[in-house]
Amino acid sequence: MSLPALNKFIHDLQFPEIRERYSADATVFLSTYDLTEEEIAAVDKADLRTLWLLGVNPYLLRFFQHWNHITDNEFRAALEGLSFPGSTIQGEHRG
Repeated sequence: MSLPALNKFIHDLQFPEIRERYSADATVFLSTYDLTEEEIAAVDKADLRTLWLLGVNPYLLRFFQHWNHITDNEFRAALEGLSFPGSTIQGEHRG
Protein backbone atom coordinates (compact mmCIF):
# COMPACT_ATOMS: atom_id res chain seq x y z
CA MET A 1 0.00 0.00 0.00
CA SER A 2 1.20 3.49 -0.77
CA LEU A 3 -1.03 5.59 1.47
CA PRO A 4 1.22 8.68 1.46
CA ALA A 5 1.15 8.71 -2.37
CA LEU A 6 -2.63 8.20 -2.41
CA ASN A 7 -3.18 11.06 0.03
CA LYS A 8 -0.77 13.25 -1.95
CA PHE A 9 -2.61 12.50 -5.19
CA ILE A 10 -5.98 13.48 -3.71
CA HIS A 11 -4.42 16.55 -2.07
CA ASP A 12 -2.87 17.59 -5.37
CA LEU A 13 -6.28 17.43 -7.09
CA GLN A 14 -7.23 20.54 -5.14
CA PHE A 15 -5.15 22.58 -7.60
CA PRO A 16 -6.84 23.43 -10.92
CA GLU A 17 -3.71 22.84 -13.01
CA ILE A 18 -3.35 19.34 -11.52
CA ARG A 19 -7.01 18.55 -12.21
CA GLU A 20 -6.49 19.61 -15.83
CA ARG A 21 -3.50 17.30 -16.21
CA TYR A 22 -5.42 14.45 -14.58
CA SER A 23 -8.47 15.03 -16.79
CA ALA A 24 -6.33 15.14 -19.93
CA ASP A 25 -4.93 11.61 -19.37
CA ALA A 26 -5.74 9.97 -16.04
CA THR A 27 -3.71 6.83 -16.73
CA VAL A 28 -0.52 8.69 -17.53
CA PHE A 29 -1.03 11.14 -14.69
CA LEU A 30 -1.69 8.40 -12.10
CA SER A 31 1.51 6.64 -13.17
CA THR A 32 3.47 9.57 -11.71
CA TYR A 33 2.30 8.50 -8.24
CA ASP A 34 3.38 5.27 -6.54
CA LEU A 35 -0.13 3.79 -6.34
CA THR A 36 -1.18 0.16 -6.15
CA GLU A 37 -3.67 -1.39 -8.57
CA GLU A 38 -6.28 -1.38 -5.78
CA GLU A 39 -5.73 2.33 -5.14
CA ILE A 40 -5.95 3.21 -8.82
CA ALA A 41 -9.17 1.20 -9.17
CA ALA A 42 -10.69 2.94 -6.13
CA VAL A 43 -9.80 6.35 -7.57
CA ASP A 44 -11.14 5.44 -11.03
CA LYS A 45 -14.44 4.23 -9.54
CA ALA A 46 -14.61 7.01 -6.92
CA ASP A 47 -15.02 4.16 -4.42
CA LEU A 48 -15.24 6.10 -1.16
CA ARG A 49 -15.59 2.99 1.00
CA THR A 50 -12.40 1.43 -0.34
CA LEU A 51 -10.53 4.73 -0.12
CA TRP A 52 -11.65 5.07 3.53
CA LEU A 53 -10.57 1.50 4.32
CA LEU A 54 -7.22 2.16 2.65
CA GLY A 55 -6.76 5.01 5.13
CA VAL A 56 -7.30 8.15 3.06
CA ASN A 57 -7.37 11.27 5.21
CA PRO A 58 -11.03 12.08 6.01
CA TYR A 59 -10.66 15.73 4.96
CA LEU A 60 -9.15 14.72 1.64
CA LEU A 61 -11.88 12.14 1.19
CA ARG A 62 -14.51 14.88 1.58
CA PHE A 63 -12.75 16.94 -1.09
CA PHE A 64 -12.68 13.86 -3.35
CA GLN A 65 -16.39 13.36 -2.68
CA HIS A 66 -17.29 16.88 -3.76
CA TRP A 67 -14.95 16.82 -6.75
CA ASN A 68 -16.71 13.65 -7.95
CA HIS A 69 -20.16 15.19 -7.40
CA ILE A 70 -21.07 12.59 -4.78
CA THR A 71 -23.89 13.77 -2.53
CA ASP A 72 -23.66 13.77 1.25
CA ASN A 73 -26.29 11.01 1.39
CA GLU A 74 -24.23 8.88 -1.00
CA PHE A 75 -21.12 9.63 1.07
CA ARG A 76 -22.83 8.53 4.29
CA ALA A 77 -24.20 5.40 2.63
CA ALA A 78 -20.74 4.47 1.29
CA LEU A 79 -19.22 4.74 4.76
CA GLU A 80 -22.11 3.21 6.69
CA GLY A 81 -20.89 0.89 9.44
CA LEU A 82 -17.28 2.08 9.32
CA SER A 83 -15.30 3.66 12.13
CA PHE A 84 -11.83 4.82 13.13
CA PRO A 85 -9.44 2.38 14.82
CA GLY A 86 -9.89 2.59 18.57
CA SER A 87 -13.39 4.01 18.24
CA THR A 88 -15.96 2.88 20.78
CA ILE A 89 -18.50 2.80 17.96
CA GLN A 90 -18.82 -0.67 16.49
CA GLY A 91 -18.06 -1.04 12.80
CA GLU A 92 -15.42 -2.16 10.38
CA HIS A 93 -12.16 -0.40 11.16
CA ARG A 94 -10.04 1.31 8.57
CA GLY A 95 -6.45 0.62 7.60
